[in-house]
Amino acid sequence: MKLSAALLAYYLKKKYNVECSDNLSAEPLLRYPVISHQPGPDRTGIVYIVDSGDYQLPNHLIRHAMIIFTNVCEQDQTAGHPNVCMLKNDVPADDVFLYVQEIFDLYSAWEDELTQSRLSGRPIQDLIDITARRIISNPILLIGMDFTVIATRGTSYGELRNSVLGTNEVTYDLVTALKSDPNYADTFSRDGCFVYPGNRIASPMLCVNIKRFQNTVFRLLVSRGEIPIDLTFGFVLEALSNYISHAFSTNTVVNRDTSSSLHQIFRAILTDPAADYIEVSQQLSNLGWYASHSYQCILIEPGALDGRNLSLRSICSYIESTIPGSCSIEYRGNAIVYVNIDLCPLSDSEIAQRLAGFIRDSMLNAGYSRKMTGHFNLQRQYVQASLALTVGRRKSPSQWIHHFNEITLVYMLDQTTRKLPPYMLAHEKLLQLKNMADNNDSPLYQTLRVYLENHQNLTKTSEDLFIHRSTLLYRLEKIQNLMHCNFDNPEEVLYLLLSFRILDQEKDARQGSSAGVQS
Repeated sequence: MKLSAALLAYYLKKKYNVECSDNLSAEPLLRYPVISHQPGPDRTGIVYIVDSGDYQLPNHLIRHAMIIFTNVCEQDQTAGHPNVCMLKNDVPADDVFLYVQEIFDLYSAWEDELTQSRLSGRPIQDLIDITARRIISNPILLIGMDFTVIATRGTSYGELRNSVLGTNEVTYDLVTALKSDPNYADTFSRDGCFVYPGNRIASPMLCVNIKRFQNTVFRLLVSRGEIPIDLTFGFVLEALSNYISHAFSTNTVVNRDTSSSLHQIFRAILTDPAADYIEVSQQLSNLGWYASHSYQCILIEPGALDGRNLSLRSICSYIESTIPGSCSIEYRGNAIVYVNIDLCPLSDSEIAQRLAGFIRDSMLNAGYSRKMTGHFNLQRQYVQASLALTVGRRKSPSQWIHHFNEITLVYMLDQTTRKLPPYMLAHEKLLQLKNMADNNDSPLYQTLRVYLENHQNLTKTSEDLFIHRSTLLYRLEKIQNLMHCNFDNPEEVLYLLLSFRILDQEKDARQGSSAGVQS
């Protein structure tokens, strides 16, 4: 295996008192060492071990080889020259040669062992263990871009294999810090080894992206430890990533199993419109999710960064580990969560608090269904959660969380205007008042609205409109003369109130369209 001048210098410094060039190449070009009194031209791939203190470096730069001086030289020859190391104490050239050869042998043996591991079809974890035992003692982590842990060695986060980062208190802050860090987001398209500088929570890491069809799907990480977090070991990590990539291509990685019976049942509920609900109910009951229990569905939509991170699995895993009695599945690019209220020991406020903090901090959006008893409304509860998010975001775009109960009226009004426009459904006499208000700034339209919304309470209406009671009575008389309505009829009053709401939605939709055109 070819090594780099930077890597050899790292090992030389561990054993000898040595001074090296500032610009040591991290490119693996070196093939073997030789002892030489007078090195010849700059031959590619040779590590020259020079035991002559009188040798003067050539004027041209040594870019594709390396020179190690074993005798103390009167003149510092590292300045201005790349890939030069000078021992500050006299050391026999044979000793240095043997030591450098041992380094080459170490990496050749490492490469051979990785090859044998792949030929024997051993799992990816074996590649990580071999590397940790022979080459890199720092913590090593292999994750999917959804923060699924594929393999790990020596991390401080406990047993992580076949789990997901962010699903416990130890790693939640780390994942949140990474997802919100633009430096981390900018590394998705990087090729080769690179250094992630870290932030206030995540430490610096040496990284390599592992890609499929030009898209990053896994990442190999080395965090702080014995070896430096710079590109000295960059090509080593790239070589390891090639073996890992081969393992993925031959499907020898054991994926985390999220297809439990409960997940399969809820996936069938969402995907199979012809599902037998009698059978579904029996299956759920067999798992302890009884028809007498109450359920709630929550739809969580990942943000732009989460979509880029493919982190739906981590969202689902986090919620299942945070909310007992819950089942989370991935469906149509969202995380769908069913909570069994009776099996969850948390109170409603505790559930809401835990999820609200997670949704807010992770910059997600969520729609909540109503809580309902039994199995036969589970698919409809998903529809409620979906509508809560869709309609709620239109109604209150600044909110993160939307409940179906908060948007029910808006949804009902939307449905009434699917085939006929609002002006054809609203109370005909009310349209006359609205036209008067639009054309000559008449106060009658708003006066009637406040009057009806205050349950025809004259005192409260006068206060809200900041007018005298006699003025209000005068306006109401004019309204009655124009409309000839029976305000004692509950159905007519309800029709008028709904008409106000329908016309409001038409106005909001028109203003929204205008704003979209302008932007």
